Amino acid sequence: MSFPGLDQGIQKVYSSFVILDSRFRGNDILWDSVMTKKNKNLIWVYPPNNWVSNFNKTFVYGSSNPRAKLFVSVEVDQRVCPDIKWGKHIGLPIQIFPNGNFAQVIKLPKKKNVVSLIQILNGKKRILTRTVISMSLRKKRRCMQRLNSNNHQSCLPQVDRYLQNDIVIVIDPGHGGKEYGTHSSKGIPEKVFNLQIAKLLYRKLTIENGQLRIKKHKIKIYLTRTKDKFVSLKDRVDFAKKKKADILISIHHNALPDNEDPLRHRGVGVYFTHGFVKPFAKKLLDSITKETKLKKYGIFKRDFAVTRPDFYHGILVECGFLIHPIEGEYITQRKIQKKIVSGAIKEILDLLK
Repeated sequence: MSFPGLDQGIQKVYSSFVILDSRFRGNDILWDSVMTKKNKNLIWVYPPNNWVSNFNKTFVYGSSNPRAKLFVSVEVDQRVCPDIKWGKHIGLPIQIFPNGNFAQVIKLPKKKNVVSLIQILNGKKRILTRTVISMSLRKKRRCMQRLNSNNHQSCLPQVDRYLQNDIVIVIDPGHGGKEYGTHSSKGIPEKVFNLQIAKLLYRKLTIENGQLRIKKHKIKIYLTRTKDKFVSLKDRVDFAKKKKADILISIHHNALPDNEDPLRHRGVGVYFTHGFVKPFAKKLLDSITKETKLKKYGIFKRDFAVTRPDFYHGILVECGFLIHPIEGEYITQRKIQKKIVSGAIKEILDLLK
């Protein structure tokens, strides 16, 4: 999920991330320090200005000074209402969590809505205003194509049969380059965290010469991207096919559509397409949540581009909700990222035994 049209303040934050990201590639910089260093008093991540929603509601999220009071209001514009008395109700109160993150559902009563964030800190008032367009769905969304797993039972790529040759694992860090993905409450794009976890997984699966041995068979591990660059979905699948992948694991962090409440959704989600992958998906979810103590969001059958091919075990892992004020902060900690990787590795190796 990407956010076009971000305001200049957020773009400046991103530019600093690009510089820091180049440093990260070289020395495993901890992003905990990045997220708290020179933290602004108010960062409004979502929705961006002139956002078009398919629903009559959305949610705002970002980060604020925890000592501030924060409100959100629709159709309250500082140019129209400059003399708001702070002691009176000026909008819907927003809970700011101790880490400074916040998230709040709001209704969009009109087609064109002026949404304002009102922050009161140290006797000073700050108002940020954006326009959000509400568009009713003209057409019902097409249902996901249902795949009959029985149709694939005759050509299951069982891992056992590959034990005659080298075993190939492709790790796919989601998004990259111009494709940011979702964003944390501090404004850091998802693509950064996807690459962090993917690199950790790669390193943990690799021994000095870059290969493991299970039952005297080599395991070769590849990354679809090793830096912040755009890779199309087709190129990711083509790469896996070229490498003759047996397993593909795509790493992501979750977000939500505008009609959902970000405070009500937490946990790790695992997505697959073909029936023969479901047992692996279930065990992978069990292993990661056991290791991290995160909730289980569930396993889901979806027709994603990277899970659709039936010549490998294709899995997409949503490592938690980056937009959740508490969970988003938790899953981006280095120690939790390592636990996510540890849980994944245990099940990957178990599948290959």
